[in-house]
Order: sequence, then C-alpha cells, then structure tokens
Amino acid sequence: MQARRAWLCPRPRRGVSPRGFLFFAPLGVFALLLLAWVPAAAQDAGRPIRIGVLALGPRQAPVWRCGPRAPDRAAPAARPEAIPFNVLGLRDELEKLGYVEDRPETRGRAGRRFALEIRQGSPEAVKRFAQQFAQEGVDLLFAISSSTVRTALEATRARPIPVLFPNISDPVGDGFAQSLARPGGFATGVSTQLVQGSGKRVEVFKQMLPDLRRLLTVYKADFPPAQRSVAEMRKAAADLGIALAEKHAGTRAELAAVMADVRRESVDGMILPSDAVAFANADLVLETSLERRVPAFGIVDFMADWGALGAYGPSDFQAGRRVARYVDKIVNGAKPGELPVEALDPVFAINLKAAGCLGVTIPPTVLHQADRVIR
Repeated sequence: MQARRAWLCPRPRRGVSPRGFLFFAPLGVFALLLLAWVPAAAQDAGRPIRIGVLALGPRQAPVWRCGPRAPDRAAPAARPEAIPFNVLGLRDELEKLGYVEDRPETRGRAGRRFALEIRQGSPEAVKRFAQQFAQEGVDLLFAISSSTVRTALEATRARPIPVLFPNISDPVGDGFAQSLARPGGFATGVSTQLVQGSGKRVEVFKQMLPDLRRLLTVYKADFPPAQRSVAEMRKAAADLGIALAEKHAGTRAELAAVMADVRRESVDGMILPSDAVAFANADLVLETSLERRVPAFGIVDFMADWGALGAYGPSDFQAGRRVARYVDKIVNGAKPGELPVEALDPVFAINLKAAGCLGVTIPPTVLHQADRVIR
C-alpha cells in the first residue's frame, strides 16, 4: 500500500520513470488527436471559417441550343466554370443558419463568417489543390465525388482536417467510414445512392421512351463507381431488351470525341452513369443531346434543368444544404467521426421543354410519377 501511494504521489525527479511514461504518454497522444479534429475556426471565432472545395472540372453549364451544333465544345475556356449545385446548397443553408459569406458586399453584416475557396480541375490538379489546402490549414474540406474524397484524405493524413462529402454512394465500401451510424476518422457527409439507382434509371428511361432499343453510356474505364454503375445498367438493359453501347472517356477531350460520333440514326438515347468525368463534363452530353435530337437521361436532378429529358437521382442542391449542418456542428466542436452519414432520397425530374425540342411525348402515366416537371 505504501508503494502504491508513492507511485501515485511521486517525488520530484529530473527524469520520467518507465511506469510514469506509460501512464502519461497515452494522455499526450489523446490530447494531440483531440486537437487534430477540432478545426482552428472553432478555437478562433474572430476569423472566417475557411472551407476548401475540391471538385473535378471544368464544370460548365450547357448552352441551350435546340438544333445545329454549337462551336467547339471541347474548349473549356469558351465559358466560365459553373459553381457545383451542392456548393450553392452549402452556401444557401449556411446563410440560413446565421453564417455570413466573407465577401466585400457583406461587410458589417452580423453573423459568423465563412469563406468558400473553390478549386476545380483534373485529377492531377485536384491533388495539388488538396495538398495546398492541407499546407494552408483550412478548417474543413468539401470534397465532391469519391475520387476527390480519397485525394483529400490522403493529403491530410499527416494533419487531419474534417472532410465532408455530399454525394458518395457507398462510404463504407469506399473506405471513408467504418459504418454509416458512426463513421470514425475524419470524413462524414451525405450518401446519395448514385450507383444503386443505375438500373432504375434505365427502367424509367424506357418508360419515357417505349421505343428505346439502343442506349449509349460513356465512362472512365478504371473508375470503380462507374464500373459498378454500368454493371447495374447492363443487367437492366438486358432484361428490357435494350442494347447498351459502352464507350470510355478519361478526359473532356475524349468525351467530346465520343459525342462527335453520336447520331440519331445509330442511337436512341444516352444515359449518364455514376462517373466523375461524365458528371464533371455533363454539358458536352446534354448539348449533344439537344443538337442531335438524341434524348439524354441524367443522374441528378439539375441535369434535367440543364436539358436532359429526365433525371432520377439526388438533388445536389439539397445534398449541399445537408452538409452545411455538418459544418455547423463541427465548427461548434463536434467530432466528424461521430456524426452519422445521412441518406438522401432520389428525385425524378422531367423536362418538358427538352421533350418538345427532341420531339418526344412523355406518356401521362410516367409524367404523373415525376417529383418535378420543368416546363
């Protein structure tokens, strides 16, 4: 008993005994980890919360043209980049939560300030952007697509930064979360079932176009979510008697080359898979659809707004709004690994303006199923 009291209240020493080291070392490691997940903005409420946004790009809104081919669509400099819809949703909800974006025109407005630093580019460029964000010590990362989430986590391995995602189909399968209820680690966000709805999209597209027999899809051959997405498409197409033509594209230029060969005489429709390249360059597919009168089907609702005949999938805007709530919780001290991944229900959208351009009549039974009808 006397020896125990001596250990609990040791005499001052110059060194640390092995027993003392074993007791205090884990506490030190825990303290370091605790500081790692608390964003700097939570410790310094006097400066803007810096949110680094990582996305593949360029992302450009298509030019609505119901007719002849527009000028060279492969040139990304022709139009300014579009801000991803999930970023717009993130901004909108943060403002509703009382935050104020750090812009000159909002100077003097009351509220916790935040700054969105958007970086879009090729996979190589996104890797550089992620490393820059990690070195600069941004407070949070908002990573769009599974490849950018993986890049963000790799770049912040030495100095963990919370990584939030708005549209991952399988966070557990991709290794971003230990479970949906308790992700663990430093990543969490919204699951949108993009891959899991791939077969359903083929079925809905067939209902919209009863004469659909030849269907084209384009994706990056070595991108796992696209591989799983297309596998579901193949099965659904085979069950419906549809011939699915698969083309590969790993860059915007390669996708533009595939689109250059699209003709109504050879294909009845085009469908976007859960693919990062096709998603980031959806404007090429949608402009081709309207110019060549070949109906297209999208994977998120804004693609219907952009000119797809229909879309079945999540709302990127609503996904971004959901992620804003994670930002609010983390800034106020919550651990990202303890915030459950939320699921977002799909939305079925139909664009009647595109239907008129394409010369398509949507069956009334299908029209009544739509969650959104764009006129």
